[in-house]
Amino acid sequence: MAHLESFLRFEHAYHGGLHCYVVRAGEADVPNPIWRGLWEQEYPDDADQNPWFRHAINNNDGEALAVWRALAWALTRGRSRFAIPAYYRDETAQRLGMTREAVRLVRWEYEVNVEEPDWPAADTGFVLARACVPLRPAPDPWQREHAGFAGLFELLSFRHLTDFALTVSGDASSEITMFALRDPGRARSLASTLDQADRPALTEILQPGDIFLNLAVMHDLGAGAASYFTVKTPEAIDEVDQLAGHFSEAFRRYASRAEEIRTFGEFHTAIDNLLAPTHGLGTN
Repeated sequence: MAHLESFLRFEHAYHGGLHCYVVRAGEADVPNPIWRGLWEQEYPDDADQNPWFRHAINNNDGEALAVWRALAWALTRGRSRFAIPAYYRDETAQRLGMTREAVRLVRWEYEVNVEEPDWPAADTGFVLARACVPLRPAPDPWQREHAGFAGLFELLSFRHLTDFALTVSGDASSEITMFALRDPGRARSLASTLDQADRPALTEILQPGDIFLNLAVMHDLGAGAASYFTVKTPEAIDEVDQLAGHFSEAFRRYASRAEEIRTFGEFHTAIDNLLAPTHGLGTN
């Protein structure tokens, strides 16, 4: 797969009873934002026309990270998707229009450490969850009582995944974990496993047809730091390379025509085309 853009080039290994597909993207691997208007034009107040609020793209988090999310969405098609936004549980609920009390709380979340220079060391696994508790104003009793829980949300649309990115990407690094289940009836079992007293294992969560996915992004890359796109499955799958190839070609087409874009309207059309799934794969 040498023709692929480096930020879409997966390495495959079998580790811990699971097939692992991983992109390690250092500073040289993630393309800078491409369209010049992201720097040169004033962003519209209308959220639907603003590239940040519509696509989670700006002059820092460029088009490549949106491609990662589109690939994640396409890869998990046909499954029920559940996700944990690291740290910003209550903020995610608010963005999705949910009350914090309505969120399914779990004790464990997955961690990929972007400060580690290679994937085996970066792949920490399940760690005890923690959520953002404000200092000012002082946290209320509910926030203090639930600081050690993550939120497990159902993702019903690609828009939800973009909303997750908007919520978590304000820090130097961010992380979103997805569980895509072939059987939607196992949602309760997933939540129960992530809320048990003992540290869970992915092998006890994933069944044939399920996909685990983690997007750990370093927004301000330091020396040795990297972003990681991690996929784990019980059985080997061809879709990772197939979809990576599709989005790599789509990204090249977009990049070759980006200088022709003049307005935000044209930009949104170009990005919608860039992020579109492959023909026949569906959008659900």
